Amino acid sequence: MPNTKPLAAALRHALSINRWLIAFALLETGAALALSVAYGLPYSNRTFQSIVNLLTVLTPVYLLVLLIWTVAGLALAEPRARPIPLLLQRLRATFGDLPRMASGAVGLFSITLFFSGFTYIKSVIPDVVPFGWDVALANLDRAIHGGVDAHRLLGPLFDTPLATTAVNAAYHFWFFLLYFFVFVACFTATNPDARQRFLIAFPLVWGLGGSLAALIFSSAGPCFYQLIGLGDRFVPLMQKLQSFAETSPVWSLDVQAALWVGYNQETAIRGISAFPSMHVASTTLMMLYAFTWRRWAGWLMLGFLGLILVGSVHLGWHYAVDGYAGIALTVAIWAVVGRLLEGRARAPEAASQPAAM
Repeated sequence: MPNTKPLAAALRHALSINRWLIAFALLETGAALALSVAYGLPYSNRTFQSIVNLLTVLTPVYLLVLLIWTVAGLALAEPRARPIPLLLQRLRATFGDLPRMASGAVGLFSITLFFSGFTYIKSVIPDVVPFGWDVALANLDRAIHGGVDAHRLLGPLFDTPLATTAVNAAYHFWFFLLYFFVFVACFTATNPDARQRFLIAFPLVWGLGGSLAALIFSSAGPCFYQLIGLGDRFVPLMQKLQSFAETSPVWSLDVQAALWVGYNQETAIRGISAFPSMHVASTTLMMLYAFTWRRWAGWLMLGFLGLILVGSVHLGWHYAVDGYAGIALTVAIWAVVGRLLEGRARAPEAASQPAAM
């Protein structure tokens, strides 16, 4: 009979090391169920569908990217060595590391379960708390930008069809990059402390920001400002984007149209919520994690963060304050999680020290 003890030990290790991530995933799922019951809303969980999409679409692409990265790293480190044997040795060591693979699989499943709950909560926000903060957020945005709406300040740099398409491409690339960071964090063996910090901060950022704060400060964003009956304040921005789309693609307009249909007809594509910007918040988290790996990677992600912040405003998704709030929340969570993990790490050391006489 095959020896199942190594597999059982690896699974126990995976459940232990990811216990906080599992707890947050169950908490988000429980919150989604509670809202469904409390407000009489139909509940749906898409964990299985998400897992299938992740395994059949995104994971092969991520593995290809990581394979290319590994080959390039080996070629630079040992240019005179035979690359194929070195690569096969590296792959056997990676995929043969049972605890690492088990931990990654449990972590990835937990985040997928978390996002299923998160997606449901986001989809029912208008049903639970009607949009009521757009005017206040728009006025605050104008006040802190010298009496001018933030999107108008971006005009000199981004008011061309090509620039808008480029910003929109980066804004959509965010989705691929987000799951890539999650995939790497789940399976990496490098810097386990940073891995744990990221995977604990991740659900906290999305849960506290994208679920709790989004419910409290329910808002639709500039692109839906007129559609929810608040006036024509952002009509010039949306008309400008429509005119750009006649020359160069502005894919956000199609997504916004689909979300508005979902809002009115409860289709599969739903989830209007502006405050805080989770594009900006999650990119901030990716940037902080990247700095724990390589300084150049952190600075690269800082540039990407700036692009996402610009895109969130220029494409009509968010008021600039939505992004500022996302950055502040994420930095605070990252700092608190880091402090707590450092405290837990010091506790056993302090306990092992002999008592003073």
